[in-house]
Amino acid sequence: MNIKAAFQIVSIVLSTAFVSQTLSAADTPPLPTIAITQIADHPSADAVREGILAALKAHGYEKGKTLNVIYENAQGSQVTAAQIAQKLVALNPTVLVPITTPSTQAMVKADQSHAIPIVFAAVTDPVTSGVVPSLTHPGGYITGATDASPVKQQIETFKKILPNLKTLGVVYNPGDNSSTTPLKEAREISKDLGITLIEATAFKTSDVPAAIQQLAGHNVDAIFVPLDNTILTAMDAVLKIGFDNKIPVFSSDSDSVAQGALASSGYTHFDTGYAAGEIVVNVLKGKKPGDIPVVTAHNLNVYINPKSAEKLHVTIPDEILKKAKMK
Repeated sequence: MNIKAAFQIVSIVLSTAFVSQTLSAADTPPLPTIAITQIADHPSADAVREGILAALKAHGYEKGKTLNVIYENAQGSQVTAAQIAQKLVALNPTVLVPITTPSTQAMVKADQSHAIPIVFAAVTDPVTSGVVPSLTHPGGYITGATDASPVKQQIETFKKILPNLKTLGVVYNPGDNSSTTPLKEAREISKDLGITLIEATAFKTSDVPAAIQQLAGHNVDAIFVPLDNTILTAMDAVLKIGFDNKIPVFSSDSDSVAQGALASSGYTHFDTGYAAGEIVVNVLKGKKPGDIPVVTAHNLNVYINPKSAEKLHVTIPDEILKKAKMK
């Protein structure tokens, strides 16, 4: 065989291989893409995101292998959240997955004229916040998982832990439905339990220490922190002031118990994220978001920090200890 003939054979082989690879690539559908965004860096929001990804992986959608994942964090800024929402909508992912109420509201606004499927996570009151018209029949292209707190069970649990609880301080951001909605419920429940609710507001994280000092000045028996991003971001300051004044801190956020809160009763943020992730799976498989009811996590738990109890000289009743999880 001469050199010219050999060269022609090699060229044919390479061309055939190239065409085969090109056709194979063309036949392979692109990986689905989800775009996740959250309002700030915080253990609770991070746990929600981890739960979402865990649910997806359990159903065969693994980041970097069978699923593309875009992630953005607004670092606590509403303005940045709006910019991120516009950016992610422009990328036209398969599903948009905003975490917490502020990020979800920004995403819904940015997505109005595009109708890309949205599966939200950890939105406390999706109806009042204008995200969906109904929990059971959300309709349209939006659904998700709420982290609405079981406020009645929470305050009843706190009362069992502190039988002499007469005054309960609550700190919240009046501009966040995540806390104003459960606060309304807490007002009614407190009356039924003979507890006086003393309220303090914090519009931004830097306002939180002064608000907690205000509650301490009222000699409250305990402080209750609802699911409020503003307050939870400053949880270290809340706990420091609480310990300095020998005031137990209760929280709707179970992750706060590991930080030092005395107790919490509710769903884990990971479980809330997992519930949202299961919905994302259904949407990726072709189900319409509007046909999927808004869900909550499955497991309701009581969490106790025994070190905080010891530090505050609080004896946890056996009734609570039997069913509680320690953090």
